[in-house]
Amino acid sequence: MSDWIENVGKYLSYLVSDKFEEYAYDIVDGIAKARNANELMESLYKGLRLVPKLRKKAEEKGYQIYIPSAQDIKALEEELESADEKKVRKIGLKLALLSLAYWDVPKREREGGGK
Repeated sequence: MSDWIENVGKYLSYLVSDKFEEYAYDIVDGIAKARNANELMESLYKGLRLVPKLRKKAEEKGYQIYIPSAQDIKALEEELESADEKKVRKIGLKLALLSLAYWDVPKREREGGGK
């Protein structure tokens, strides 16, 4: 599996994790149900708009989260450029499934090296 799809899936898992209390299943559902590249990217855009909020919650709770990089998004775009509806749905479902899979959200190490 490509790193970018795991990275995006991991980020999406934060949107439905009880640790962050977002419960943004509507965004994950939009990605899973996307029929074309634009629908998938629009749903991902909605999810990425929550980065500042998630980052703040993670910091408050002492979690370290992964935010997809520009390279991750570019890789997704490249994959979607020539994708027909069947492939878009496959990518969307894969991202949604990864978001619902268990992802361990590591605690940030405290200053001084302790945990």
